[in-house]
Amino acid sequence: MRDLPRSLLLTPPPRRYCFVATGYLVRDGKTLLLKHKKLGLWLPPGGHIEEGETPDEAVLREVLEETGLEAEFTAPPRAPVMSNGRVESLHEPQRVQVEEIPGHNHHIDFIYYLRAKAGAHVHRPDESDDIRWHSHEDLGLPHVPDEVRESARDALRFVGN
Repeated sequence: MRDLPRSLLLTPPPRRYCFVATGYLVRDGKTLLLKHKKLGLWLPPGGHIEEGETPDEAVLREVLEETGLEAEFTAPPRAPVMSNGRVESLHEPQRVQVEEIPGHNHHIDFIYYLRAKAGAHVHRPDESDDIRWHSHEDLGLPHVPDEVRESARDALRFVGN
């Protein structure tokens, strides 16, 4: 290691990224959050985008896997610029953000606001200690991270009832 330039020794390792999709699910003026087993925090459903999957497919799959609920986007996808059969428009996320996950890769997170389809009952997945619908007021409770609180309240305003 003595032969390496000092600048190389002080350079942090390059950031590694993975892609995830998150869904703020709204129904009856409330948004659904899950209490993460390891972190003890209330978080929206979401997870890694699998190979061969688009972000909007991933968010619907993750919501279904983690809650048992089917969801729908609040607006149709925009029309493609070219409609020659080779171009497909996706549902646009409300936001795309980079999240630093200590000890892991950085997540590039596609954030969607979704409406829960009526009729289905919520089930708790293995990865969660609890799952609960939160009103605007409930989002002020401890263990709801600030960025989750802000996005959840924004989803409630955007989606409405």
